Amino acid sequence: MLKKTAIAAATMFAAASTVLVAPAAQADPYPRSIDTACVAVAADTKVGPGDRVKVKFKWTAEGNITPKGRVNYTVTRKRTGTVEKGFFWSGAKKQASVKYFTFKRTGNYYVEFETAAKRTSIFRNCEATTSKIKVRKRF
Repeated sequence: MLKKTAIAAATMFAAASTVLVAPAAQADPYPRSIDTACVAVAADTKVGPGDRVKVKFKWTAEGNITPKGRVNYTVTRKRTGTVEKGFFWSGAKKQASVKYFTFKRTGNYYVEFETAAKRTSIFRNCEATTSKIKVRKRF
């Protein structure tokens, strides 16, 4: 009887020690559960026709993770509508993505960015728009 009790106690101790030593498993975040923020800044807001404008776009998330995914951009002229559309991939490096745009005609332009992460991505999509970029012959 004493032998069975000793074996049972040793078995319980071994089982309890493995439970204490084993790390707790962490669940993966749900899709679209991490908030993100987008910022778009134009280096120059008053330029002449044909000048290049540098626009920085940054997509950030809470914590130390860098969101990754496709970023669609649309260049819109206020009077006539969409001038140019395109996309690029963001998240390859932990710094702002830089795009250069050239405006040939005078007018007021906006550059709109919209992120498009995969459906299974943990990041939420966001949008950002630059301030008005004025293209004038004289400024």
